[in-house]
Amino acid sequence: MNKSTLKTIISETEGESGPSRQYVKLANENGVVCIDSNTSSSNTRFRGIKHLLSSVFLPQGYPSSVSDDYLEYQIWDTVQAFASSLSGSLSTRAILEGVGVGSSTSTPLAATLMWLIKDGTGMVGRILFAWCNGTKLDADSKKWRFFADLLNDCALSLELCAPYAVAAVGGSNGAMTGILCVSGVAKSIVGVAGGATRAALTQHQARQGNLADVSAKDGSQETLVNLAALITSLWLLPFLDGSTKMTWFSFFLFTLLHVFANLKAVKAVSMETINRTRYMLILKQFASCKDVPSVKVINRLEPVVMGLIPTEKDVCGYRIELGCSIKAIASKKDLENQLAVYSDRNFALIPDSVSKTIYIIYRQDCTSEEMLESYSHAVLAAMLASGYAVSGMKPVVEGDISSALLKMVKENCWGELRDGLANQGWILNRSLLATGEWRASWSNDM
Repeated sequence: MNKSTLKTIISETEGESGPSRQYVKLANENGVVCIDSNTSSSNTRFRGIKHLLSSVFLPQGYPSSVSDDYLEYQIWDTVQAFASSLSGSLSTRAILEGVGVGSSTSTPLAATLMWLIKDGTGMVGRILFAWCNGTKLDADSKKWRFFADLLNDCALSLELCAPYAVAAVGGSNGAMTGILCVSGVAKSIVGVAGGATRAALTQHQARQGNLADVSAKDGSQETLVNLAALITSLWLLPFLDGSTKMTWFSFFLFTLLHVFANLKAVKAVSMETINRTRYMLILKQFASCKDVPSVKVINRLEPVVMGLIPTEKDVCGYRIELGCSIKAIASKKDLENQLAVYSDRNFALIPDSVSKTIYIIYRQDCTSEEMLESYSHAVLAAMLASGYAVSGMKPVVEGDISSALLKMVKENCWGELRDGLANQGWILNRSLLATGEWRASWSNDM
């Protein structure tokens, strides 16, 4: 190389985790030759396999194309899917035994009718659940995700009991049909809640408009996990055949792992959108020291177990209705005066001290940021009226919610709160407060 010199022109990599190459030019040669910097490396084959697996199972551009919590969530989601598939294989065997597979007294027609009834009740349950709770799934996606998996475990447990229930009633098809219907309804609810919340989580994870790619790769990961669970089940089921104690012990272990992995998965997610639960945690911190916590801190504190999530009444002593109809407040004697206070706002807060409720009505062009502002006024005012100290504000007579709301309008601490939320990375142009659909209009000169 005494007469020729290598000069690097450009280096490139395919994505952030793909192979790298260098384009170099020989001083004594015409043109440019491409030299792969990894060609002579001993780990070339390993890097090639790693890149192949990454392109098959991870979104393009990973990790910059997804949220920071993507990897941790997917790892725990993989563990829970594997455990759930193994539990499902045990329950499937129990169902087949319960419907009489291998029994001379069972007929294909009876088993088919049971299955059709199960599917029918499941379809009805799916429609009813989506009707009753569809709007709540976006706002509390982590809560409903965890709820869906717990309900799935309950359905699998019920199915595992099927052979014993049938034997207890003398082999009656009615008992088996009832069990299949109940588990079918539960699993249909799981399908709705799990699918809807998965879509919400995918929207959170996709950071480059790549929702379809993130969703598709999640499907590939799930398929691989189910395939691994299937292979494991082919060995596990013959091993557990005839052993009731070992079957239940294995099911208990798989269910325990499933619940633990699900809890870790949903707790790993750090969503920047603001729902009521996260906002109440933020406002409690803001009320105490005028500080806005970070996204990770609030998501770590956010409860995900149904029944343990605090409501506004638990936190500040008042119930808050957002986007309600004028009909709910039309009978208020001083309604016009209260609306006049918010003449220059796109929202109005109307308190009811008797029922301890704060009604919030919105104008047609009320923005998401203004909805967040109105909710902060309601919560902080309710805290003042309930005797809680709010940093930087003088206390009011306990129970005087009207004075507390007036104080919130005059103090106008929203600017400071909004800046704190923006600095911590919270999304303000889209909220998940689950507001009602009613919108009102009122004169500005009332």
